[in-house]
Amino acid sequence: MFDSLTVTGLVGAVMYGSREAVVIKSWRITRSKADGGHWMLSARIDRVVSLFYARQAPLLFTAPRAHGFWMWPIDAIEIGETNLRAYLGPPER
Repeated sequence: MFDSLTVTGLVGAVMYGSREAVVIKSWRITRSKADGGHWMLSARIDRVVSLFYARQAPLLFTAPRAHGFWMWPIDAIEIGETNLRAYLGPPER
């Protein structure tokens, strides 16, 4: 198993069901054994589609990849003016 892992991308979204809540223009997900193995998302916001949806649960972070999407459930989220941070659950399969 990895001691640490970083995944990056240029497009993503915070979703509430099938609705976009926040559109993301760049993102980074990190996981480190030293931090207890938590998944952490740091992202630059393109636009907030609905702050109401962004405060609902359950939320998912989605990002396109070859032949599909990556998806992580969001356990906690902090939305700023231009950036967001979120604690993620394990990626969905």
